[in-house]
Amino acid sequence: FECAFLNVITPLGPLTKSWAIMGFPAAFFIINVLGFLLISAGVPVEALFWYIVLALPLGAALFKTAIVPRVRESCGAHGSGGHHGRSADDECGRTATVWESCKEWRSWLPALVPFMVANIVGHFVMEGALPANFNTFNDKQVPLFGRRSDDHLMDKSQFFAIFFVFVGTGDMVSRRIGYCFGLRRYRHNLAALSVGLACSVAGMYLTTLGVGAVAWVSAFLSFWGQGFNYAVASKYIDGFVPRRHNLAAYSFWMFAGSAGAIAGSTMVDVIRYWICHGEIYAHECLVSNHH
Repeated sequence: FECAFLNVITPLGPLTKSWAIMGFPAAFFIINVLGFLLISAGVPVEALFWYIVLALPLGAALFKTAIVPRVRESCGAHGSGGHHGRSADDECGRTATVWESCKEWRSWLPALVPFMVANIVGHFVMEGALPANFNTFNDKQVPLFGRRSDDHLMDKSQFFAIFFVFVGTGDMVSRRIGYCFGLRRYRHNLAALSVGLACSVAGMYLTTLGVGAVAWVSAFLSFWGQGFNYAVASKYIDGFVPRRHNLAAYSFWMFAGSAGAIAGSTMVDVIRYWICHGEIYAHECLVSNHH
């Protein structure tokens, strides 16, 4: 769905796209921040699932009634040019099937590889470090300033509510900022990817320190890096990949990200070992989370 969504709204322009891609982390923010606060106040977890179930058809209806007509109107307008100097026909012309785009891979795929690699790294960090934090801070209370300290303990639900404030802020704000840069040359895009990758790597390193308050910073950096590179890649695909191959480019880029996410999720125990080093502490790195 995400590939098709990003492809369909491309004719609405980069400003619309920059705000639209903030919707994904915004929804994540609502569930994981407000949700954790509600759970800590005694609301059953099932209520969050019912909220999601009810919100899905509402979102689909909103897309059909409010977004699709705007896309059709944008593509039906006459006498206006496309984005980045493209003609209207090129902007809203027929999208090739993924198979057709694969046959013409030389015109778009090689230049996309660095963006795919960055997406692999970003998703690896997100899907590895995030659950590793849950498996590390698995007591009812979280020590904020040292795994061996019994001072400055915080309720786990409140800790992770703040944790996801950093996650959501980093992911949402970086996506908007990524669209604020011109990035009119290929090398400028590569430089921007390097910045995002550095944030992701720094976030992973800070995660391995296993310090509660530092975990908030690591979450911000990890998701800032991924969100920033998400915006950079999205802007590159819309601006430099031939329009007929837009869907295939998004598909390959996201497929690479999914591969990184799978790799990260399968290495959660390894990342937890990097954090805990096989040790057990009073409020951290416990054998089980049934406390």
